[in-house]
Amino acid sequence: MLAATAACGSRLSEEERALAVATGQSSTGQGTQEVATDGGDGATEVTAAPTEGPVTDGSATGGDTTGGTTTGGTEGGTAGGADPAACKPGAASSTGVTPTEIKVGNVSQITGLVPGFGQTGVNGVKAYFNMVNNAGGVCGRKLTLVTADDRFQTATNRAETEKLAGQVIAFVGNTSVVDDGGAPVIDAKGVADISLATTPPRVSAKNNFSPNPIDPTPGAGNGVDKVLRYFDTTQGVASAAIFYQDAAVAASQVPAAEIAFQKAGIPVVKKYNVAPTATNFRSEATDMKNKNIELVYTIAEVNAISNLAKAFADVGYFPKVPFYGAQTYGQKFIELAGPAAEGTEIGLIFAVPEEKATVPGMAAFDTWYKRTASGADADFFAVLSWVAADMFVTALRAAGPDPTQATIIAQMNTFTAYTGGGIVATINPAQKKQPTCFQILEVKGGRWIKQHPATGFAC
Repeated sequence: MLAATAACGSRLSEEERALAVATGQSSTGQGTQEVATDGGDGATEVTAAPTEGPVTDGSATGGDTTGGTTTGGTEGGTAGGADPAACKPGAASSTGVTPTEIKVGNVSQITGLVPGFGQTGVNGVKAYFNMVNNAGGVCGRKLTLVTADDRFQTATNRAETEKLAGQVIAFVGNTSVVDDGGAPVIDAKGVADISLATTPPRVSAKNNFSPNPIDPTPGAGNGVDKVLRYFDTTQGVASAAIFYQDAAVAASQVPAAEIAFQKAGIPVVKKYNVAPTATNFRSEATDMKNKNIELVYTIAEVNAISNLAKAFADVGYFPKVPFYGAQTYGQKFIELAGPAAEGTEIGLIFAVPEEKATVPGMAAFDTWYKRTASGADADFFAVLSWVAADMFVTALRAAGPDPTQATIIAQMNTFTAYTGGGIVATINPAQKKQPTCFQILEVKGGRWIKQHPATGFAC
């Protein structure tokens, strides 16, 4: 758990408060969303307000977990609870802050080449904010998420980021493959971006604090080498292939993936680049079969990954290690790939809803995500955006009664060993150091099943 001097909180975590609500131990009810367009400029404000009555959903139950600490902080995920008198709003004159509200920005890819790509990431932030607002907000203020769609266009990502930078206290949970557009804006404007970074400029941005940090230092790789070593040790891997969609963001990640394979001592026999709009990968699957590729790693979105898995089935071939990447996680892959999904293995740095019986944070996620986005996939992007929202709220509470863009950045710079109470393996977003711990999941019987370690994360 994160240690921070919580000027705004008691020792009861947001997850624990959510558990109390979900098991009927709180008199506050489920949050409801209010949506309003923001001046016709393409942004949308989403807020959550409490309703009366107890919640009877009993899915949010589980045991205790512990996590790491950050430099200069209190226990992570424990900055929730009732706000003391010292946390009552004061002047409240900074960007995105009023005596009753805190506005947070989110620029994601909702339409464009892959429609809905960033929606689950937006859902993850909304779900966390709904949980917090349902418990009274932060220092008496409700959290409002102001969203914008970059439409898969770098220039639009920059324009929307620039527009919102003067309206919000921070960006949280942005989910886009063209986030290089807004990368220079967050540093120039001095506003924190607590979001998954997908492009090298965003990864390197001083004010990006990713829930899945990547070291931008040349030669650092992407941090996957430990997972690759695990597969090599447990299954033996003599050859590998990298399959990626030939778009700028995917192509930019190939060199780091190659470094990870070099560090793991696994030779990459071939790289397969396919058009972003391609759907038939039978020829690539046949070639991998003929070359006896033992491990397949992908840098692609879930539709393409699913089609690749089905192509393997069509040609009667199954890699020894179908390691399609962390972005494969979610029910959508299983539904799209069908029986071809069986045996798929991934390495993750975060807990998943399937662990809600033992990880309270995941119990809270499962409860609030279902209430916020009923029927939507709780995928890789949804969970990491929830983690990002948890980091932001922890920093916000620690920033005191009158937070500013600058104090949020100052707090985020203390996050050097963050776990959010067990919802993520220890991460160091402040120094952009890659996680060293992970867990392995495999598709068995149409479900994601934890394979290693038995509990928690392997380091």
